[in-house]
Amino acid sequence: MDFQISKRDFTAALRQILQGRKADSADLVDMTADRSTLTVVVTGRSIEIPIEAQELGSFSIPIGVLFKMKKISGTYDDKEFRIRVSDGKFRLQGMTTSHPGIKARPIARRIIDIPEDASARDILSLPSIFSADEIEDCGLQVKLLEAQKRLADDLDSALSAIREYGFERNELSAMAKLKIKAHADAMKHSLFESPEGI
Repeated sequence: MDFQISKRDFTAALRQILQGRKADSADLVDMTADRSTLTVVVTGRSIEIPIEAQELGSFSIPIGVLFKMKKISGTYDDKEFRIRVSDGKFRLQGMTTSHPGIKARPIARRIIDIPEDASARDILSLPSIFSADEIEDCGLQVKLLEAQKRLADDLDSALSAIREYGFERNELSAMAKLKIKAHADAMKHSLFESPEGI
């Protein structure tokens, strides 16, 4: 994670995040940088700060590190700060603080933009389009599991009605997979034909 932030915004953000907390607190602060926004989350608070990012990333940082950064930032007269974070290190301008609790967290490469009332076919198509990490990072893992269970139950119900005609469970599953695959192909086109879809 590597970004530029104004001293004023950085100071204001630290004031909000650290208010009422102690430097020896066990709390972790989550920081996620996209191209133009740094999202900072700690228990009970979440703020967004404008930045210019050179390298995106997401890290968990012990709150004590940010207390140190608050002191260090006061020694600089610069109007803008360059902040770089990597596993075990937090660098503000030319000063680096090392701490084993600074850990990178995976972030979704793409935002999965589907409506809240998405159909079961939409949800079941996601694994054909996105990685398991992207699905989980976007909070859709539970919906996917629920849709998969519903499909399995529906296939069992359908089989009980038509088994006497010679149908097997694997035939119904194969038919369902083909339909879902065709739907996934159509979804890919609609999701990625414009920037709003990713």
